[in-house]
Amino acid sequence: MCYTDADIKSIICHAKNLFYLLCALLKISLNSGGLILKKDVVLVVDGISSKTKEFSRRYIVTDAEVVFADGDPGIIDQYLETAKVLVTSTKGIPPEMLSKAKNCVYIQKYGAGVNNIDIGQATDRNIPVGNVPATNSRSVAEYTLTLLLAVYKQIIKAHNELTQNGKWLKTVLRDNNHELTGKTVGLIGLGNIGKHLRRLLVGFDCRVIYFDAFRLPSDQERELGVEFMEIDDLLALSDVVSLHCPLTEETHHLIDDHRISRMKPGAVLLNCARGGVVDEKALYEALKTGKLSGAGIDTFENEPADNTHPFCSLPNVVLSPHNGGGTVEAVEAVVKGASENINSMLQSGTIAQKKYIVNLTNIKL
Repeated sequence: MCYTDADIKSIICHAKNLFYLLCALLKISLNSGGLILKKDVVLVVDGISSKTKEFSRRYIVTDAEVVFADGDPGIIDQYLETAKVLVTSTKGIPPEMLSKAKNCVYIQKYGAGVNNIDIGQATDRNIPVGNVPATNSRSVAEYTLTLLLAVYKQIIKAHNELTQNGKWLKTVLRDNNHELTGKTVGLIGLGNIGKHLRRLLVGFDCRVIYFDAFRLPSDQERELGVEFMEIDDLLALSDVVSLHCPLTEETHHLIDDHRISRMKPGAVLLNCARGGVVDEKALYEALKTGKLSGAGIDTFENEPADNTHPFCSLPNVVLSPHNGGGTVEAVEAVVKGASENINSMLQSGTIAQKKYIVNLTNIKL
């Protein structure tokens, strides 16, 4: 069979097209140096700790390119359109960011709360959104107890006055220091964190009362040694109120001026949940006037907060930068758990742990 020059050119053209198609399917790109395997991009949009990056490199499959944007808009924009997986810790994935992520097939939260991820748009685009609940519950519970003891014992004030002003407040602080032993602690939310905290409070012989939208069966209450109460009754009886509920439309400003007025005079409020659960203006006034004796705050309505926040002017609060779950052990558990679904989506387009998909019932997998 003889081929004309036109036939040969046509064959070569078709062969090139098939070659380029094969390269695309196998994620191979071409440059002057030859063939280069293209990696799927996993874009971590937040600024995260060095340990979190280390664990991300360790547990996310090596044939993926993990890009740490550290919150830099330029880096986010550079990789957003090609990224197959978006990962967030605290920054979230807002609508305008997700709309630019044309190739995104999966969104992963390093943690539990997904209130700042555009779940609606993700669901409309059939993108699974995963979280990693319960992995840092113990760390948050320990942190909550630490905040409480720091407030009750005025540890931060004692440290600052000694190191910054050279003052030895041994006798001064005693008038407002308290023991935790025997106090009544009210937990609003008795999920994984609340249950861990309850276990720690047992060692202080505390009476633990709780409110949760989903009340436990009576036999579980007896086993845990907790008493269920409606919120207003809980507030009136508690020496300490600790928040461990998610931020939803129903819980936004759950603790407002009305609820604070129901609290026991001199009580302490702890918030290691979400900043929006508390009306910060109402809490500020209660702390300033002495209605409440103190507060331990790890989450703010607008984050990050800085030293212009009104709480920073108060002597009876202990503040921290949303770091309740921030331990080496918890961070490794979070990243390791998150990587299961990230890896399965990249390697096979499937979800390994469907129980961690928050929009599972509204998408097709």
